[in-house]
Amino acid sequence: MQCFVWNDALNIMNRFLQLRSLAFLMFYLFALSGCMQNFKFSDKAIAEYYTNKDYLPSFAFSDTLGHKIHFAFSDDSSKPLLLLIHGAPGAWFGYKEFFKDSLLLNKYQIVAPDRAGYNKSSQIATSVTLQANLLRPLIGNAQRRVIVLGRSYGAAIAAKLAMDYPDLVDELILVAPACDPQKEKFWWFSKPVNSKFARFFLPNYANWASDEKFAHRAELEKLLPDWKKVKCPVTILQGGKDWIIEPSNGAFVDSVLNTKRRFIFLPENGHLITAERYELIRKILLEL
Repeated sequence: MQCFVWNDALNIMNRFLQLRSLAFLMFYLFALSGCMQNFKFSDKAIAEYYTNKDYLPSFAFSDTLGHKIHFAFSDDSSKPLLLLIHGAPGAWFGYKEFFKDSLLLNKYQIVAPDRAGYNKSSQIATSVTLQANLLRPLIGNAQRRVIVLGRSYGAAIAAKLAMDYPDLVDELILVAPACDPQKEKFWWFSKPVNSKFARFFLPNYANWASDEKFAHRAELEKLLPDWKKVKCPVTILQGGKDWIIEPSNGAFVDSVLNTKRRFIFLPENGHLITAERYELIRKILLEL
């Protein structure tokens, strides 16, 4: 009799845990769906943001390897190029404040693409190598200085550009770099969110970010032999309170490079360093 009571209790507990997990998942999907709306930036919102029309960027598409890559850019191509690569999910407007910074605009031509699959760019690409090749045409020829800044998942792509095109990239800045394959971070909900059920409720860019997530470790492992190919100076910024990636990622990048570099550890900052420490990022860029 006691055995049956115990089994019934276990069944009730298992059912409760299953329902609790489902409730957490549904809450996460609802919250994430709402949060992801922040990754949409309409043409009207762009016009309203750049009230000074002198700062309004231009837009174009690069047609490469069957992908149409949408990008924003400031117009003076005689200046050094600053290429800004976003994470996952994201879009060019994650760097929108850079385009109305008069000091940066006086120094650089700023180019910020939508990575493959995000915002107005076509078809997702989970390959870091392919993504770097898709952004290569935005650099053009080697007739001017090129600074590449990548943050989060964009950092590995920025690094790959420096690995494969060392004669084109003059400076590399890696912000909150998700680059250590052994430290790729997964949460208890990572797999449920990637299920067919969850993907049905999520917007495409959230699902594409999930696709990148599950391919990322293998992609980072492919990069391991290539870090020594980076020849340009590198600046690494890592927050000590980063909960999106392991804070040890910054030290990992510092350890695998064989070039001039500086590692700036920010113990009180999280993952969104370009927002939290914008003045520091700007200072670094202006000093290059």
